[in-house]
Amino acid sequence: MADDRTPPSPTGGDGLFSPLLEAAIRLAARGHYHQFRKTADSPAAARDEAPQAPERVPYITHLMGTVCILARLGVRDEVLAAAALHDYLEDVADPDGAESIRRAGGDEVLALVLAVTEDKRRDRSEIDTWELRKREQVARVRVMPEEAVLVKAADVLHNVQSLLADIERTDDVASVWRPFNAGPRRQLWYFESVSEAVDHRLGDHPLSRGLRAAVSCLRKALPD
Repeated sequence: MADDRTPPSPTGGDGLFSPLLEAAIRLAARGHYHQFRKTADSPAAARDEAPQAPERVPYITHLMGTVCILARLGVRDEVLAAAALHDYLEDVADPDGAESIRRAGGDEVLALVLAVTEDKRRDRSEIDTWELRKREQVARVRVMPEEAVLVKAADVLHNVQSLLADIERTDDVASVWRPFNAGPRRQLWYFESVSEAVDHRLGDHPLSRGLRAAVSCLRKALPD
């Protein structure tokens, strides 16, 4: 009887994990090394402190959270790789960032990352440009390639779910918002706007439903 099983991957693991994802995750981990999530009352710490204080959440957790959301939907490896690298061009001081992504993931991955990358306007204050940048992001969701919409939706979904987790763990809800460039109501406006744009693009998709539900929970959790 012929054996019709999928042949083993040349790198092992029967194709369950690809060299593309390995390269993307390695680049993301190197680039975002010593970057941390914005959490309430994060203490100052030495760069080589180990283990880090529990309030200091390594930024790689957001990237892997975004990847995990998309992996559960069964998207292509190129989309997962873009999810791992979706903040690389915005937040990593790599003068050859685009070429670094191209070498790690190829042209498709780079195109997806570029589609979701925000123009930070480094010559101006992030606080001053916050609303402009977010309006541009919402507008881009309506025209970017559909697989880029998946990355953006998973990115925002993980951000909202992280905020909900932080709110649940504290008695001082206002402290959750202090590290951010905009307050809770403005943040909620942005999340709701992205959710509406994602609904427009994806229709009745698990990501649309999940993002809508998470944003609804966040709205109820906001301080009066």
